[in-house]
Amino acid sequence: MRTALAFVGAVCLVAGLAVPAHGGVTTVIPPDQAPLGTSYPEWEGAYQVWMTEIPRGRNPLFHPKSPRNCEEVDGVIFLGGAGAKCDVPEGAPLAFTVATGFWECSTAEGLGKTYKKLRRCAVGRFFRDINRDVYHQRILIDGERLKRNRRWIFLTPGEVIDFPERNIWHAEPGPSKSVTKGFFFVLEPLEPGRHTIRVRVRDEVIGRFRFVWRLNVVA
Repeated sequence: MRTALAFVGAVCLVAGLAVPAHGGVTTVIPPDQAPLGTSYPEWEGAYQVWMTEIPRGRNPLFHPKSPRNCEEVDGVIFLGGAGAKCDVPEGAPLAFTVATGFWECSTAEGLGKTYKKLRRCAVGRFFRDINRDVYHQRILIDGERLKRNRRWIFLTPGEVIDFPERNIWHAEPGPSKSVTKGFFFVLEPLEPGRHTIRVRVRDEVIGRFRFVWRLNVVA
């Protein structure tokens, strides 16, 4: 659910001001490819399960300094959607979404009882809140702009999320069907050294935000 993300963006605006030097140009894996044999929609679904099952008090979406940030899942490093500062191992792809750039719909939130209805919810609310006229996003990876970043918008196939107590969406705890539509990016493994991902968002409804990921790739 996107309704709490204005708060997330406000946190990140303060937390991500410093920008370090970088150690080389990185590449975003094209949206029609399958990183490590898994499609982009499936990776985005796995990411949403990972993120949503972390309790609010340790969730990287609200706490960029959480030890759960930059966590390895099935061979890919998942970066929290609110920015990060962490060491990551050489040779692993990195994946992230932007905190303001997705809509998640689940039965636990009362947004639909079937995957069909949840898909309709995610697609409709993404179109309403994150369309081209409302939502503007600029992504710089090691200083280089990612062009046509709306190519990396996906609809997840449908997941089961086990909402914990005190989850980030204040939803009913327990297993729930879920579908997400949003931006999702997977980077090829980074060269050893320091790298920076910067995202600037201008949302006509909730304002302007800046997110920064400061990564040190360790050989």
